Amino acid sequence: MKSFTLLSLLVPAFLHCGYGWPTNRDEALHVDIQDGQTGVLMAIPPRRTDLGTKRIPDADHPFIAPGPNDQRGPCPAMNTLANHGYISRNGISTFEEVINASGEAFNIDVTMASSMAAVNFLTRGNVFVNKISIGGVSPLVPPLPFELDGPATQGIAKHGRFEGDASMTRSDVFVGDNRNFNQTLWDGDLEQLTLFGDDGPDGPATVFNVQTLIALQRHNLEADQALDPEFSIPPRRLSVALVTPTLFITQAVSRTTQLATKKILSTFLVNQTFPENWYRAATPVLGSPIAAELAAGLSDWVPGHNDENGVFVADPPPPPPFNISVGCTSYWDQLTNGIPGTLANVTGIFKQNVDLLAGIMFNSQIVTE
Repeated sequence: MKSFTLLSLLVPAFLHCGYGWPTNRDEALHVDIQDGQTGVLMAIPPRRTDLGTKRIPDADHPFIAPGPNDQRGPCPAMNTLANHGYISRNGISTFEEVINASGEAFNIDVTMASSMAAVNFLTRGNVFVNKISIGGVSPLVPPLPFELDGPATQGIAKHGRFEGDASMTRSDVFVGDNRNFNQTLWDGDLEQLTLFGDDGPDGPATVFNVQTLIALQRHNLEADQALDPEFSIPPRRLSVALVTPTLFITQAVSRTTQLATKKILSTFLVNQTFPENWYRAATPVLGSPIAAELAAGLSDWVPGHNDENGVFVADPPPPPPFNISVGCTSYWDQLTNGIPGTLANVTGIFKQNVDLLAGIMFNSQIVTE
């Protein structure tokens, strides 16, 4: 895939960490039609004023199992939001809807939600019409104008740009189903819980802690590397593999005990619904306070891939200045290997949306360093 060629224009900005991504957005209402599609200008929603804890789901968002034509994918949180109607139940959503739903249901801060949504839309959505599938290809999400990224918009379940190997609950795409829940993998996670978990109200070794996460992620990485001849864990994927589990045990908790129990996580990960009598976080979530601990416990794992003999080989470091931190390395990898290079040459609303999302990605890395 051709690299996102705007990268070459950004190098001078990265030499000074305080600089943001320059954008020129025309907020005036106008119609932009490209290849028969009508552009929809994206915008970061305003910060919510309702920021405290509340019971989730409310009466307006009951669980309804997805139908045969509804899209579901590798992200249990997105599937849960769709199953309860916080995003469209058909699994086709917009940038603003994903951000608002993440805030309403999980109390994720708009900055963090925007960052996560931006990466997904740039890599696997139709940025021009502001639509994305949380699963696979859907007729409701057309290909990019002029098929700039091929004849179909793949959705976030498509392997290689954001979705990747070493999942807690999904198989590597080369050896199985990377889209749907895998009970065998979850059973393996629970084996690590039995060995390292804390005692809780549901019994001995039923509470996830940092040591459990380190053990299960190490087991998943080692098992996948041995089983999958195409195993690859580039910087953008390694970052996700180290952060996502910590969000579960810090946010998917009982607000009474503040514990991430087997029962609660099973409800989210297996059933993809909210637990009974569950409350969202009491303050907006900006990240995981224990992500650094998990990264430290797995510091021997570096970005890399299996060679033709199945031997793990470390990837070469990125060029300066992107080698100064994990965040910059992940950003460089996403920009050069995750985003279609053809997005660098778009115009009109298409360009404004690309600039907005790329700017969010850039600024989120600066903030987290």
